[in-house]
Amino acid sequence: MKELFTKVLEALAVGDAMGMPTEFMTRNAIKEKFGYVDRLLDPSLSKIHTDLQPYTVTDDTEQNLYLIEQYCIDGYVSVKNTTETLLRWIKETDAKGKGYIGPSSLKALQGIERGEDPHSAGKEGVTCGAPMRVLAPVLCTTRKNLVDAVYQCCIPTHNTNLAIEAAMSLSFAMHTALVGGDRNAIIESSLEGAVIGSGMSEYVHVGPSTGKRIEALLPRIAKITKIDDLLDFLYNVNGTGLGANEVVPSVIAIFSFTAEDVWSAICAGSSIGGDTDTIAALSGALSALFRKDHNIPSGILDKIMAANRLPIERCSSLLKRKWGTVQT
Repeated sequence: MKELFTKVLEALAVGDAMGMPTEFMTRNAIKEKFGYVDRLLDPSLSKIHTDLQPYTVTDDTEQNLYLIEQYCIDGYVSVKNTTETLLRWIKETDAKGKGYIGPSSLKALQGIERGEDPHSAGKEGVTCGAPMRVLAPVLCTTRKNLVDAVYQCCIPTHNTNLAIEAAMSLSFAMHTALVGGDRNAIIESSLEGAVIGSGMSEYVHVGPSTGKRIEALLPRIAKITKIDDLLDFLYNVNGTGLGANEVVPSVIAIFSFTAEDVWSAICAGSSIGGDTDTIAALSGALSALFRKDHNIPSGILDKIMAANRLPIERCSSLLKRKWGTVQT
């Protein structure tokens, strides 16, 4: 189990670092400037991250690792420990100064610091900050407690129907992959989670359903044979921006195409345009959960691990200890 957790967290981090330099570039700009992103790019070529060091991870990796560690230590997931951990993460990493904390998360967490109720602070959060960090509750809880754990994790910054539907969709897919479901079961679980999550928040925003988007995308994707055509289709038809209901359908779609090829999932996410670091990180993690391993080139992995002081070993040990005492 420890090796599995290590591989999944490595895939998350590599996807994050690979997608960081291309974040919020258009699909056409990436194709013209880099082609297919199957190598590490220097952030000096980035649109928004020119101040970051090469091979650096962002909030996608850091938030999950901080939350995994705290959830394992506490033995539960709650609004309180999620909020406190995210506030500590901001201070310890200078996430605001580095420019990679999402706007919804920053606004909500600053509101909570000023005394706002954590249950209402995230009432405007419809972006991908919620699904971005669901790997933490997925790895730290059983299926029996999954819905509540993911909901508690979302509330402080993204307590909306659109964000929670997307987060629940991805968390169900990830948990099914974790416990050994096949490709079809994982996709079906994403639809099941979307139905559950869509009705969980009192703060309802107008917008497309994550689950309905996944249902609409899959038959079209089944007819696509080339990765570039897939990415063009997702960017132009589904969208790959900050919206939770764009990111999660894109991740499920990439997984449906690449399945256990973790490296292809990461490269696809890094090449797609829009919120590339989040899409690459989550696509890589989902694929690694399915594969129970990854096929990331060692030279790429070594450079990213050397450039970031990530507590992956510590988190994997904590997770192994937790799963040694429970049944999935």
